[in-house]
Amino acid sequence: MSIAKQAARGVAWNMALGVSTRVLQLVGTLILTRFIAPKHYDPVILASIVVATASAVTSFSFGQYLIAKRGGPEIASQAAAIHLTLGLVALAVVYALRGVIGDLLDSPEMAQYILGFGIALLIIDRARYVPERLLMRGLRFRALATINGLGEMAFTAAALSTARWWGAYAIMFATIVRSLVTSSLFCYAAPRAEWFVRVKLRAADVRALLGYGLPIMVAVVTDTASKRWDNLVVAKLFPDGVMARYQLSYSLAEMPISNVAEHIGEVLMPSFSRMEDGQRERAAIRAAALMGLVVSPLGVGLGAIAPTVVATFFNAEWRNMMGPMLMILSVMTVFRPMPWSAIAYAQAVQRTQIVMWSSFVRAIVVLSLVGICGYYGGPNGACVGAGLGYALHSVFTIIGTCRATTLSATAYLAGTTRPLLPCVPMFFAVLGIAHALAVLGVPQAISLAAQIGGGAVVYVGAAFVLVRRDAYELLRIGREAIGRRRR
Repeated sequence: MSIAKQAARGVAWNMALGVSTRVLQLVGTLILTRFIAPKHYDPVILASIVVATASAVTSFSFGQYLIAKRGGPEIASQAAAIHLTLGLVALAVVYALRGVIGDLLDSPEMAQYILGFGIALLIIDRARYVPERLLMRGLRFRALATINGLGEMAFTAAALSTARWWGAYAIMFATIVRSLVTSSLFCYAAPRAEWFVRVKLRAADVRALLGYGLPIMVAVVTDTASKRWDNLVVAKLFPDGVMARYQLSYSLAEMPISNVAEHIGEVLMPSFSRMEDGQRERAAIRAAALMGLVVSPLGVGLGAIAPTVVATFFNAEWRNMMGPMLMILSVMTVFRPMPWSAIAYAQAVQRTQIVMWSSFVRAIVVLSLVGICGYYGGPNGACVGAGLGYALHSVFTIIGTCRATTLSATAYLAGTTRPLLPCVPMFFAVLGIAHALAVLGVPQAISLAAQIGGGAVVYVGAAFVLVRRDAYELLRIGREAIGRRRR
């Protein structure tokens, strides 16, 4: 089987299991909001952000080295040992400073959750890191999707079974459970002969690992900052509970990215690294265009139905402010996956400096705009700032990557923006359906179903008119995938 076909099948498996587990996780989140008030959600979120930041600062992305350089068992074993050791050091530091950090963030309650999240993210998850990357390198996407799906199921089950009695502690406990499940399965699935061998640390190997991974580590830190630190900005600007609503709206807005785009993105870099020159460039542009055709209607459509979603599923305590927040963030986060194919291409050709600078610029632009727009425009302004920051970053990253590599900026930008054309009639059609049904007094749940169905019909029709070539290409890939599955 060709690498391109393996990549396509990997995307299909990742998306199929990702969507199903995400639906389950969404249902679990909606139930959790019945037990956890927004003001109690804030310290849990802050603790997870602090630990995630500590993890990013001590992560040198050794897995990318193992994929791109095809490192042997001795290299993989050293990478695993260094990665776990750095995690232990990070846990000791962040736990010792938990009180100081809590006071700095105006949330002393946050300190009680640090140890649990630290054990999950800085110790248990680090044990799975190298085995997971080796499965990626082997293009074993079915195993990757299955294990991650089981982990999300375990998280949802653990959180729901304990939330009534433990409240916000249930989220911390569920995070530990998910880490235990996924780490155990990844260590079992990855061939131990490829990473679990006895070897002494060698200075040359350590320098190679750190030298390759340092730019990516900077990218991971800034990526964490742009995706998570905006919550810290919102927490500083607004009263208790606003940040929880912002974070939950952001998580819901990210569903198209988490369910579809991230699963495509996980397949891209390992696949590009095994392609020949010429084939790799064409595949990067094609992947970006098809990703946009799938992701764009999901994000724009979620923005259109956002008020109805919030009114249907959330209680009065959470419903306040979430409708406009979800609408703004859903439409704006369409731009976030646009440069992913270009970034994966840059990693595959070992131009990791591009990744570092892209993430650094994104953190500055997104956080600055969230703070400025939030200060002058309130919570909704902060949402506008986040989306505008991602839109500007995407354009800058695509142009910069194409100039530094052999990708065509014109072809890439055209491929990523074309799918937005059929989203315009879909968005206004959904708004029209919502308004008409509201005038008629139709229940929210029925109105939501009608909006989803009507929006899907309008988008498909518009896609075959406005972006016909890409639509037929996606349809052909789907037919081939179904045909192979049947055979």
